[in-house]
Amino acid sequence: MTSWDFFDTLLGRACGEPWRLFEVVGGSAYVPIRQEAERRSDKTFDGIFESLRTLTGWPASRVEELRHAEWAAELDGAFPIAENVARVRPGDRIVSDTYFSEWQIRKLAERIGLPADLELVVSWDAKWTGRWWRSSAAREAALHVGDNARSDHAQPKAAGVKAERYTGGMPTPQEAAWEKAGLWEIAAAARAARLQNPHPRGSDEGRWWDGAAAANVPFLLTAAALVHDFAAIAQPHRLAFVSRDAILLGEIYHRVYGQTVAIFHASRETLRRPSEAFVKYARAMADGGLFVDLHGTGRTVAEFTKRTGVSLPYLFVCGQRRLQAHAHALAVLKTIGTGTAIEVMNYHDEGRVVDVVGGRPVRAPLEYEDRVVRVHRAATLAAICCRGPRGVTADHLTKAAAIVQATVPRELLRQHQVEHRRA
Repeated sequence: MTSWDFFDTLLGRACGEPWRLFEVVGGSAYVPIRQEAERRSDKTFDGIFESLRTLTGWPASRVEELRHAEWAAELDGAFPIAENVARVRPGDRIVSDTYFSEWQIRKLAERIGLPADLELVVSWDAKWTGRWWRSSAAREAALHVGDNARSDHAQPKAAGVKAERYTGGMPTPQEAAWEKAGLWEIAAAARAARLQNPHPRGSDEGRWWDGAAAANVPFLLTAAALVHDFAAIAQPHRLAFVSRDAILLGEIYHRVYGQTVAIFHASRETLRRPSEAFVKYARAMADGGLFVDLHGTGRTVAEFTKRTGVSLPYLFVCGQRRLQAHAHALAVLKTIGTGTAIEVMNYHDEGRVVDVVGGRPVRAPLEYEDRVVRVHRAATLAAICCRGPRGVTADHLTKAAAIVQATVPRELLRQHQVEHRRA
């Protein structure tokens, strides 16, 4: 039997640091109040909120609202740390220092897919003080695994219990850099995606997953934040994310901001050689819409408008220096290479659109190996974001694009270049 620490060993939090959850729930001014209420409490979840009411004098309804919101946010932000959850066996034991009740830990364990028959040992400080490790029950475990240097490693070893310290939950240098830049939401989302990697270390799939978590998640979150800021000013009737490359961005945008988005089924081919059916479709989509694409100059769109009279207002996440007058860009990049890397990292598992008939896309066969694409998509959508990042600038987007450029799998990049030469 193995005993397991719970938080940051089996279960991760989308907010990263636990106190960030207090900020999400009640704002930055609420954080020290919530922390003080915990210090004065009996160190139980319900007791903390009783203490909060005494401390602040807030109405019971307000305190209950905060209690409910915090627990809901804990559930929503819980994710499995895949490499450890995969090692858990029926009959193992969870040992956690926490203010949560046994019932709450079971609900969280269920949320991340742990076996229902795990034994739970829940207390406020029994691991930290060593009290648990000195008990005969603690020695029933052949091994304890946890992330805390004192509670999960030094204390059990001092009591003669074999211990393994888990360090995979610590931030990577890139995650730490996003945190230092004040964008903790991006750091936490990238970490959440990384820690859910289900593939073996050293495998191609594991490498592709880690790359998408480190590069594509920050890129799409910075892009989504800037698109959101742009849309707040432009007030378009709808946001239409251009297939195929911007589909993932549209999904991330919807998840983070809860806004309904549309997909504009188009390609270089449909814009350069449009059928009557496609022109009809584009005209309907253009009515009050803003089209969001990952990269370009807008030249092909301008040619389409000149040929058909249908104006398609485009917002490029990353534009080139030769950006057309009718188009907007959140950041202007100097090299087409960066744009190519962005497109490759955001490939979709469907063939390119060759026409749209009756509002439905007609697709060509998929022109590249989709094994990498499936991993990229799954890794990107494994990101959990408590809220949209605040204070994102074009410089942050340029930095994120550079990380994509350095991380893009060469396997897909070669395929992309070959297909474009054929075109």
